[in-house]
Amino acid sequence: MSATDDAPQPPKMPRHRLFADRVLAGDCLVTAYLAAGYKGTSATARPHASKLRKRPEVAAYIDAVQARAADESTLTLLEIRRFLARIVRTPLTALDPEGGRDADLIKNIARTSSSTRLEKLDPLKAIEMDLKLSGQDPETSLLKQMARALETLPKHGPLPEDVL
Repeated sequence: MSATDDAPQPPKMPRHRLFADRVLAGDCLVTAYLAAGYKGTSATARPHASKLRKRPEVAAYIDAVQARAADESTLTLLEIRRFLARIVRTPLTALDPEGGRDADLIKNIARTSSSTRLEKLDPLKAIEMDLKLSGQDPETSLLKQMARALETLPKHGPLPEDVL
């Protein structure tokens, strides 16, 4: 089997192919639909563009081309979330300004004649991004976590200094 046998087959109808190619180029469905020569306004084209995107030959072509483009240089959702977890879990003291294993977590290095100051990527921002990637609302989720943490604190009296 040659490499061309594995190539995705474009839709046979020219306007379907043009639509698919425009979607693959990054156009939104409505823009691709109108650019393919179909008539209408943005509002009237929306449902037709959505139906065209779902046609088996169009969907198969777009999905196959996208799958071929998603090679090793494309980050997976799991890889992104693992990186975000490293931002949160790696302590600042573990970072090496000389380029150790976690050097990619360093946001900024400020050197003076007597010291080196590191700034790490923001763990709270990483948590927020991870929650969004998992489909959760960051504000609601963080508030729930804070409420659970507060429930574990003593109900009466001042907080011990080691808790503060």
